[in-house]
Order: sequence, then C-alpha cells, then structure tokens
Amino acid sequence: MRAIIEKEFKSLFKSFKSIAVILFFLIVSFAASKFFSNNLELLQQDQGESVYVSSIRALVMFFGFLFVLSLSHDVINREVENQTIRFLVTKSSRNAIVIGKFLGIFLFWFVCVLSSFTVIALFARQLFVFDFLKMISFLAYAIGVTILLSLVVKKPSHTTFIAILLGIAIPVLGIWSIASKQFVLKIVKYVLPYYYIMKGSYYTFVPACFAALMLLIALAVFKRRDL
Repeated sequence: MRAIIEKEFKSLFKSFKSIAVILFFLIVSFAASKFFSNNLELLQQDQGESVYVSSIRALVMFFGFLFVLSLSHDVINREVENQTIRFLVTKSSRNAIVIGKFLGIFLFWFVCVLSSFTVIALFARQLFVFDFLKMISFLAYAIGVTILLSLVVKKPSHTTFIAILLGIAIPVLGIWSIASKQFVLKIVKYVLPYYYIMKGSYYTFVPACFAALMLLIALAVFKRRDL
C-alpha cells in the first residue's frame, strides 16, 4: 500500500495542473495575509485574526470539489482502461489499491493546504488548527466523491465531463441548500459537507465520516468489479 500511496502522491506533484493549483493556493494565501497584515483595522474584534483564513476557506469551499475532481477523476478507471490495474492486483489487494489511492490524493491536498496555512500563520503569528481541520475534513469528502466517481464510471473520458459538472454543481447546491426551505434541498443540505463546515464545532468532522463511508462503498464496489 505504501508504494501505491507514494506513486499517487508523486504523480500529482508531477502534473502541471497540480503545480498550478498549489501555486494558486499559495499566492491567494500570501496576498490575503499580506493585505490583512497591512490593514489591521479590518480585523473585527469578535473574529480576531481568524479573518486571515477567510480567503483560503472560500477558495476550498467554492473550488475544492472542482480542483480535486479535475486532478483525480480518473484515478482508478484510468488504471483499468490501461490494464495496469492487473499488475497492481498481483502485487496488492484490491482494498489496498483503493485505500492507497485515497491516501495518496489525501496526502497531496494535506500538503497543499498545510503550505497555505503555514503562510497565513507566518503573517498572523497564530496557528489556525481548527480552521485547518475544517478544510481537511471538507477535502476528504471531495476525495471520497472522486474515488467513487472513478469506480462507478468506467471511461476516463466520461469522468472528465462529469468531474467538471459536479465541481460546479456541488458548491452551488451546497450553499443554496443551506438557505433554502425546500424539502429536497433540505435533504441535500445534510448530504453535502457545506452545512457541517459552516456549523462548526464537532460538526466539522462529519464530512470526514462521510468520506470514510464513501471509501467503504468504494471498497465494496471494487471487489465486485471485473478487471
């Protein structure tokens, strides 16, 4: 499993799109932190310095799904289409492949968000551990969706389109469902991670629990999959 995690982690860092996303996160974090450090009067008394993380929080919540899905939508079905999955199965169990892929992607985003929060902490002179955990929990959910998508849809060319569609639709539905009183959207509110992230407290870890559930479903699906 360790080899699968390392391979997935390193392959993401070799991608031009991945490097562009990391730079985008760092630039946004640096620009926002520098702006607030030069305009301290904008920091509200009741919020303290947590306003520093508002930019990275908005970035993850609005574009997190799009970024994760666009970079890893074909993480498993690409292996199946290229038949390299048959080689992996001889070296590792099916469970190890799925979990390794998940952890490899998760580790990439963990490093990406950690780098951004490190930049913020240097300017704010404060650690935002809880906000960091919020973003990690949110991205874990997005990775769970990505793994399931790559298993359910067999063609990588199809997941490319679906990934873009979901990356745009999920944030819209998630934010809309929080304010809406419609019954269907109320259900959506409790299924997507936005309500729990905005609710805060121990609700922050609910998206991570959903991610674990999706991973279990992915394991069950992959066991029944013909390779």
